[in-house]
Amino acid sequence: MTLAGENTSQEAMGSVVRPMEERDLLQCAEIERDAFPALFPPTSFRRELNNKMARYLIATRVYENKADSVSDDPSVDGDQPLVSRLLNNIRRQRNSVWRVGQEFVVGFVGIWYMVDEAHIVAIGVRTEHRGKGIGELLLISAIEQALNLDARVVTLEVRVSNSAAINLYKKFGMTEQGVRKGYYTDNREDALILSTSEIHLPSYSKQLNMLIQSHIHRWGRAERRLH
Repeated sequence: MTLAGENTSQEAMGSVVRPMEERDLLQCAEIERDAFPALFPPTSFRRELNNKMARYLIATRVYENKADSVSDDPSVDGDQPLVSRLLNNIRRQRNSVWRVGQEFVVGFVGIWYMVDEAHIVAIGVRTEHRGKGIGELLLISAIEQALNLDARVVTLEVRVSNSAAINLYKKFGMTEQGVRKGYYTDNREDALILSTSEIHLPSYSKQLNMLIQSHIHRWGRAERRLH
C-alpha cells in the first residue's frame, strides 16, 4: 500500500485493522523501535491499554511463514547491494518477536481523546511495509473512529522536515495551526501542529469518502474493526 500509480487488477491488500490487544504489545514495541529509533522513553503500550483517554488500532497481515513477512522489494533498503539487502532481511526475521501462526502486526496508530478532540499521538509502520498504503489506512481508520466517538476535530504534531507525512495529512484536510518549537527531544526539531476542520461537516465527509474510495482503488479493501 505504489501510491503514485493505479492497479485495479491487483489482489485485495489483505490487511485487517482492529483495536490493539495485550497479545500485540511486543510487536507494537518492535514497530516503535523500528519507526522511531530515537524515541525515549519508549511508549508503555501496556499502560496505554488501560488509559481511558487512549485508543490504539493496529494493522495486521496473515502470513504462513516468516519469509513471507519480509518484503522482497529491493527499494526497501535503497541502493544497498543485493547481498546487504538479503542480510538485512535475515536480521529483521531473526530479531522479530513474531512467530508463525501469529497475526503479523505491520503498523499501529495511537489516538488520545480529550473533550471533543481526537489527537493522533503516533503512526508507526514497519520499514519493510512502508509505501504500501498501511500508514494511510491507519489514518483513515483513526478518523473513522473519531467520527464514531463524536470527536469534532482530529489533530497531530509532525516534524517540519517530514514532507511526505505532511503531504499525506494535508491530503486529508489538515491545515497548519501553529508550531511547537524544539518539540522533538532527539534533535530539538520543531513540530507543525495540524488539524482537520470539523469532521462531521458534510463537506469533510464527502472529502473523506473520496479518499477512502481512492485508497480501495489502489490497494484493495481492508477490513476495519474500530472498537
